[in-house]
Amino acid sequence: MRCGLKKQSRHFFRVQNMNANTLKMTEIVNKAGASSKPLSLLTPIAQVKAKLADVMSILGVITCFIVGALWINQPMRVELGTWLIPAQAYKILQDGFTSVPSVADEAAKIPVTLVDKQAIDHRILNSPVERQAVARYVSNKYKIAHTASLEFVDKAIVVSREVGLDPTLILAVTAVESGFNPFAESNKGAQGLMQVRTSVHTDKYQLFGGHHAALDPDANMRVGSLILRQYIAKGGSLDAGLRLYVGASSIFTDDGGYGQKVLAERQRIREAASLKMAKMAGLGQKTL
Repeated sequence: MRCGLKKQSRHFFRVQNMNANTLKMTEIVNKAGASSKPLSLLTPIAQVKAKLADVMSILGVITCFIVGALWINQPMRVELGTWLIPAQAYKILQDGFTSVPSVADEAAKIPVTLVDKQAIDHRILNSPVERQAVARYVSNKYKIAHTASLEFVDKAIVVSREVGLDPTLILAVTAVESGFNPFAESNKGAQGLMQVRTSVHTDKYQLFGGHHAALDPDANMRVGSLILRQYIAKGGSLDAGLRLYVGASSIFTDDGGYGQKVLAERQRIREAASLKMAKMAGLGQKTL
């Protein structure tokens, strides 16, 4: 009997302990439920605050993503920026950050009579069809986003008007020098799209705020194109100007085939543009 009483008493205490624990858990759950009311039971002001908190959290994530995207390399930055920002807003932002001084006044100091006519062509890349065709060629060959290549093509067109050179020549020099990598740097101190030796041409960057602008695509392409015009005038011909641009000590020094590479790439760029125009003309004749 004593053994039986002991067992019963133990069982009784266990039941009491279980009931006490259950009661505590119930109280905790009730308190938690009371502190987190459904949205429908909140006051109108509280509902607005709750919804605003959700919206702000989403905007915060999007903002962080955009900031991160803008620090990625240029082609990807353009792709992400175009996707994340509405077209009109993106155009405003783009114009705000890419507005740079013109070098037209500096280029005008070099008489056009001294510039080889082979380096000048204002008729090429005047149509959207040509620009798109060349951008596609650049994108495919140099493995960059089409939007980025189109931006480079548009920059070359604008710069060509400032310095009075053929835009396909500027694109060809850029292709051979850096492969359209705006952050390219050589062990000789050449930097940017057109591999300008910053230490030698520091004065030309003063217009853009100093030599720190060497890796800015707009500034670099303008400075590089201005130097190219100067060397063409100094050398007396396009071939001689390209020799001087690559760093030859004189127009008679061998350039290691640099000039031929540039001219060959220029021809391919021009063919990409003219081929597209020819196809468009053919389609137009068929529809007549």
